[in-house]
Amino acid sequence: MRKRLTKQTILTFLRTKCACALYLSRSSHIRSFEHHRHAGRCILNLVHSRLQNTVRPFYSDVPIRQVVRAWCWLCAHFFRFSESDFPHSPSSGTTRRTRMTSIDNDPLFTSLCNEKTLQSQKQGFFNEFYQSVAENFTGKSARWLQDVYQKVPSDKERLRLIYEDPVVAYEVQGTLEHVEPVFRGKDAKFSWQRREQALKLLGENKLQQALIIACQAVMRAPGQGVDRYIDKGLTLALALWTRAEVFIRQLDGKRALQDLQLAAKCGLPVKQNADYYARVAKCYALIGENGRAEVAAKLFHQLSGHNNYALGRLQEDLEDLRVLKQETPSVEVERSLPKLAGEGENGEILGASSKIKLAGSKEDPRGRYVVAAADLGPGEVILTEPAYAACLHAKYYGTHCSACFSRLIAPVACPDCCGVAFCSVACRDKACATYHRFECQYLDLMIGSGMSILCHVALRMVTQAGTPEKVLEEGKMLRDTFCAHTEHRDPEDHFKRTLMTAFLLRCLQKAEFFGRRTTEAPEPTEQELEVGAVLLSALQSLQFNAHEVYETRITGEHRFDTAKVQYIGVGIYRGASMFNHECYPGVTRTFLGTAMILHTSRPIPAGAVVPENYGPHFMRQPKAIRQRNLRSRYWFKCDCRACAEDWPQMDKLPAKPRLRCPTEGCGNALAYPSKPSQRNAKCNKCKQQINLDANVKMLEASDQLCTTGAEMMASQPLEDERVDEAIELMKKGIALFAQAAHPPHKPTLVAEESLRSCFADKGNANRY
Repeated sequence: MRKRLTKQTILTFLRTKCACALYLSRSSHIRSFEHHRHAGRCILNLVHSRLQNTVRPFYSDVPIRQVVRAWCWLCAHFFRFSESDFPHSPSSGTTRRTRMTSIDNDPLFTSLCNEKTLQSQKQGFFNEFYQSVAENFTGKSARWLQDVYQKVPSDKERLRLIYEDPVVAYEVQGTLEHVEPVFRGKDAKFSWQRREQALKLLGENKLQQALIIACQAVMRAPGQGVDRYIDKGLTLALALWTRAEVFIRQLDGKRALQDLQLAAKCGLPVKQNADYYARVAKCYALIGENGRAEVAAKLFHQLSGHNNYALGRLQEDLEDLRVLKQETPSVEVERSLPKLAGEGENGEILGASSKIKLAGSKEDPRGRYVVAAADLGPGEVILTEPAYAACLHAKYYGTHCSACFSRLIAPVACPDCCGVAFCSVACRDKACATYHRFECQYLDLMIGSGMSILCHVALRMVTQAGTPEKVLEEGKMLRDTFCAHTEHRDPEDHFKRTLMTAFLLRCLQKAEFFGRRTTEAPEPTEQELEVGAVLLSALQSLQFNAHEVYETRITGEHRFDTAKVQYIGVGIYRGASMFNHECYPGVTRTFLGTAMILHTSRPIPAGAVVPENYGPHFMRQPKAIRQRNLRSRYWFKCDCRACAEDWPQMDKLPAKPRLRCPTEGCGNALAYPSKPSQRNAKCNKCKQQINLDANVKMLEASDQLCTTGAEMMASQPLEDERVDEAIELMKKGIALFAQAAHPPHKPTLVAEESLRSCFADKGNANRY
């Protein structure tokens, strides 16, 4: 019979492992924080293995994770490591534990979340930059972060410190001196090769492949006169000319005409070019402007030497194009922002309806938040806000517009780089006149650093302002609007963000955001330090206030069955940042371009909080996981109704919900009567005798409306779906449920999610 371990045996085993850990931590060959962490992981793996083989067999009914947690807890109680035990660590574990315990009980996970918001790629050179600086935290400087850096009172002075303090200044300045432009420039020869390939594919009637290759030719072509040895400096104009022909063959007259007009601006000879006006005539015929098509045909006739035969052939082509266009249904839908509910816009929340208002204050534990100023029904538009700043994920630079996030069909390139693309000349000119002129030559370098997209958004908030003076004006507003929680931030994490600020500030210096500098040294001027402080504040606040922008991707025949949400970028929104989180949200979030649209998903009475959702939803995650994610990612403990009542996940919801007491002003939650005879009952809150027949009937009607709306979305063919009718049915069903019962209820939750899908279909929705 197996002998059971005694308490003393287990404690002796655990003490032995702790002693091993302490010995290794003091070993001379562990000279850096990175080695320290590696040793810790090795010890943890060793102990995990020993627990599996030694302790686990005697506690077979206990999950091994709980056993390991118990080991860690006992280690903390029996062996309290002092800071002298970890002389090479850039930040004390005790300090991290002390500061972060006020936020959550999982400081390691919190640290990982913080790091992810700063650096998304471990292989980037920023991690090496930080490690080279952190190696100086040894000996007398082991507690530099706690004793020196953390005691500096402001972001500006902390930024100044890393340039001046001898402990870190040499490594910081030595690295920043090597910042140089890194970007992919134009290539006339490559563009010419791609243009020839596109013409070959066009001759083989492989139109889609020809379009892809022609777009590559346009993107890599230098501007007029840059390379006169190839195409006499007209590489871009000829690439656009070729792509216009592809669009005409695809019956897309609008984009073909835009390419022809842009080719003319890029130097394509048009005054005596009969072929140019022939293509212009075809474009006008395709877009239905027959009068202009006839004018262009007359110009072609004149420039071709009054060749009647050529004119007759052109007129036949125009007629054929008109017939083909009529036979080909248009799949493009013009989308616009919906109208706000209520009367006009809100005076205190940008882009918001007058039916909501701000409540709370900075001193309130909940901060400032949004409440309903009037009763809100499901499906009402309460916010249509353009992004204050938004950045596209780097992997979508070749498929989406860098400015408005629309899907690219006829990309327009930056005049200098090939890193990003724009959907139109308007988007390109707006970007190049503001932020892109400072980011253009350093974008690939920033991506190579491994920095997160939040760092790019922080930089965008600065570059789009255009001048340092404008940045400082906006900086005060940003600090007042967005929380940063600097006082809770671990000194190591704050120091990393300061290093990232120094790198981004150096990119701004080299890009001449501050004008031409008199020195190449990286030390910032007072104005540059002030702008850097704004940048550092943004790097902290974006962790809690940024929103992911998504599109709906349709990959099959059916619009909703094959729809998938794909996050394509990140934006910052002043109005939307005022909405507090609940695990059962009251709004659905959709996007049109970079503009955010919030619809209510359920009825919200006047005076009640209008909650948003930051990601953790009770339908998809259990309470413990939600609480952990919110504490570590957003630094607050959620006490919403779903958490307080510990609602089950979607697949574990009961078949019937709790009914609402029909007595006015009571609203008590009553168990669903299993038999008709139990519908007459006494409410234990208002003490009134009540009858639940009306509630049961309303609930049945609600379920029927929601089910009908969902079936309408699922059963109709792709082009004939009555989305608006489905929306109205589900809105009525959700409103009826709110009158009869309390959430959660599966059919109602499905209807709320279906509403989101319908609203998203009217925003960024693309077919792939």
